Amino acid sequence: MTAPPVDVEAIAVREGMRIVRVDLGALEGRMREDDDGWLIEVNCDRSLTSQRFSVGHELGHRKMGHLGCGTDAKQEREANLFAAELLMPLALLKKAMAKHRSLGDLARLFQVSKEAMQIKLQEQGMLLQLTSFD
Repeated sequence: MTAPPVDVEAIAVREGMRIVRVDLGALEGRMREDDDGWLIEVNCDRSLTSQRFSVGHELGHRKMGHLGCGTDAKQEREANLFAAELLMPLALLKKAMAKHRSLGDLARLFQVSKEAMQIKLQEQGMLLQLTSFD
């Protein structure tokens, strides 16, 4: 990967998963196995950024071997961290910050929510490098 945004769906497909958009009510996404293998269901009523994060999150559960997803706070945090690093790899983020110092610009560039970008920057100690929080 040399430039954002990361094609999270292509990565999931390479990992043998299918992506399906369905109405999940209050759920953002879920992973399950059916007769055709593993699939990630994302809520079709959510924003593109939310759907992308959900794919990364569920892929994280699968890659880390989590069972009974959604019930263990530690596993949910791990899946969130996995999704954040997958969608906003630190090396690409540092490179992007050489040109973009706005939270909104970075979020749009990586196709993630402002909230997800803010958390990632804060966790990396990079939040104060921004010149705008638009």
